[in-house]
Amino acid sequence: GREIQPTDPLERVLSQLMAADTLAMRDTAARIDLSAVERAADAIAAASRVDIYGASGSALVGEELQFSLHRIGIAAWAWTDIHNGLASAALLGPGDVALGISHSGQTRETIEMIAEAGSHGATTIALTSFPRSPLTDVADDLLLTATQATTFRPDALSARHPQLVVLDLLYIAVAQRTHERSHAAFQRTARAVEAHRIKEVAE
Repeated sequence: GREIQPTDPLERVLSQLMAADTLAMRDTAARIDLSAVERAADAIAAASRVDIYGASGSALVGEELQFSLHRIGIAAWAWTDIHNGLASAALLGPGDVALGISHSGQTRETIEMIAEAGSHGATTIALTSFPRSPLTDVADDLLLTATQATTFRPDALSARHPQLVVLDLLYIAVAQRTHERSHAAFQRTARAVEAHRIKEVAE
């Protein structure tokens, strides 16, 4: 609970960060509705395509999920530009999934893209720290996170690690449901980049 001071040694800063993140992770684990994760994983595993929407820091988290899903053969796109995102959302329909990421649940662009996708029948999912927010009003399912702000790292930045944990859980649940396809995709993608890895030179 101690504020980080400008003159604090890095050892103390590290201790503060670890304590804050550990508490945020525990609170997130307590808040998360595992049945909602199950439903989201079922929808993504069966989806024709998955659109992921977010702005600023949430966009970076969304790109991590897009990368992970793509590696296991899930057709996923991450959108940050409102015009491109809305155009993509307009082409979604039943059998597709749209996931919006916003710590506050009040990011106008993310809300608009999720609402557009939902209006065409796509399954919509919100990842946020606020269960009563405009984003949750337009989403079919809710994945909740918790944050623990520290000096120099307000709530929006502190949300990143809990968001990644929840999305990792979602990703693994999807991989479990598509095990054979995921395993084959991992092998193919590993072979594709193998030639670009530096091999150890025998002495």
